[in-house]
Order: sequence, then C-alpha cells, then structure tokens
Amino acid sequence: MGKNISKLINGKIRMKIFRTFLFMCVLTLMGCGGSIPSNAIEDFQCYPSSVYLFRHAEKQIIKGEKNPELTKAGFARSDALAIALKDVQNGIIYSSEFKRTQQTVNPLASVWNTDVNIHTAHDPEGQIERALSHCGKTVIISGHSNTLPNLIELFGVLDEITIADDQYGDLYQIQWQNGQPSITITHVGD
Repeated sequence: MGKNISKLINGKIRMKIFRTFLFMCVLTLMGCGGSIPSNAIEDFQCYPSSVYLFRHAEKQIIKGEKNPELTKAGFARSDALAIALKDVQNGIIYSSEFKRTQQTVNPLASVWNTDVNIHTAHDPEGQIERALSHCGKTVIISGHSNTLPNLIELFGVLDEITIADDQYGDLYQIQWQNGQPSITITHVGD
C-alpha cells in the first residue's frame, strides 16, 4: 500500500509540474504577443501627400468618334494644368487609356520630367490601389466626368461630387490627416 501511495503522490507532483510548465508556456506566448507595438502594421497606412483628380480638358465632338482628341481650348487648359502644378515634387501621373486624358496630362509630364502611366478607366479599384501605393508622393489621375466622382468616393471622401458633361477645369485635391480624407476644389484655366 505504501508503494501505491508513493506512486499516486509522484503522479500528482508530476501533473502539477506539467500544469505549471504549461501555464508558464502560455504566459510566455501571451507576453510575446503583448510586445507588439501599438501602431501595428494593420493600423498604419502611409498615404500620398496629395492625390489630384482632373477631368480631361475639352474634347472634340465628332459623331461616332469614341476616342476624340482635345480641342484648342482643351490643349490650352492642359498647359494651364502644367503651370498650376509645376512646383510639385515627386509627382506620379496616371491617365485612362483614352487620347483626351493622356493629352490633358502630357504637358504636366514634361514639366515633372516623368511618364504618364496608363490604367484603364474601367478598373476604379485598381486606380485607387495604385494611387495609394505612393507613400508621401503626389499623384494625379486624369479621368472622366463619369469616373472621377466614383474615384473620389472610393478614396473615402463623403462629399457628393457630380461633374456635368460640359464642366471642365475643376482640380480635386485629396489629402489625409489622421487617416481621414478631405477634398479641396480649385479651378484651372479659363
């Protein structure tokens, strides 16, 4: 009987040692998890310094033409855009696949000494993803009256923006403070 009691006591001691060991392992793991900085990666995002959105300048109206070029007034407005943003540093330019949007930002690309990156107008989520990937830089997107309001909304701006078919020259600037977007609208050209 003495042997059985001894085995029982040794078993209880081993179980208590095992539970203590297991408890220490759990505490160690919890302690490691608690050492993650308060600004964990999923809580932090570095935004561009500004995102500008600009509807293409005045286009030619040619019956049946799906991809018209700019008018003389449109080319003048595209030059005015380049002058308005000439002092911006680290600029990245995106345009839809259409001639009119590319022609609108070509003078700016020359001033900034950069290329125009083409991204289809039919992929607004992709446009947002690309723009937001440029931490601390300035981004401009040359788009359309029917695409820019949606892009502005996808950037998180709550203001409702509409652009009439004959409305040209509005430059929308989005900036973030504490992760919250705000929009400023200025006018470029005559």
